[in-house]
Amino acid sequence: MNAPISSSDFNPLLPPGSGVKMSDGPAAFKPGEHVRATMDNTAFFKNLPKGDADADKTLIRDTNMKVIRVAGSYLQVELDSSGEIGYVPAVMVEDRNARPAPPVGSPGEMQVYPPLPGSGPAIPLPAIDPAGQPPEGAIPTVIDPEAPSAPAAGAAVKPPPPAELKTPAAAGE
Repeated sequence: MNAPISSSDFNPLLPPGSGVKMSDGPAAFKPGEHVRATMDNTAFFKNLPKGDADADKTLIRDTNMKVIRVAGSYLQVELDSSGEIGYVPAVMVEDRNARPAPPVGSPGEMQVYPPLPGSGPAIPLPAIDPAGQPPEGAIPTVIDPEAPSAPAAGAAVKPPPPAELKTPAAAGE
């Protein structure tokens, strides 16, 4: 009854990535291989990190580097741009010659206008209501109950009464 449920090496109390073995990953990197960062904010450590250390800097996507050695779930690399040597998580790099994965997102997230030639059928934009109402099914706008109310459409706005101007000399008289 006190035995573990499975025979895996997973320990939920260890920091993320600490149990990753290079042989378990999709691609095992070897010294001398050229790799690149797969995402923005790829962690770069000057020394091999222990525990939940903070990165010394972050790398942008497609930063090119050369693998020097494999250190557990980290790769010791040399940056092509600066020659700096440090460690990056192996899960944040890929073979430099690998075909880049398409960005993850929903199909309706971005629309190019005018549509590019050969990009397929254009997605129509939602109709704009002349009364200024949101389209049917739109998420309602959040209204701050503490905000001052706006005047009704077409109502005349009264300017505030003019303040009397007093000069410092006139105030002291």
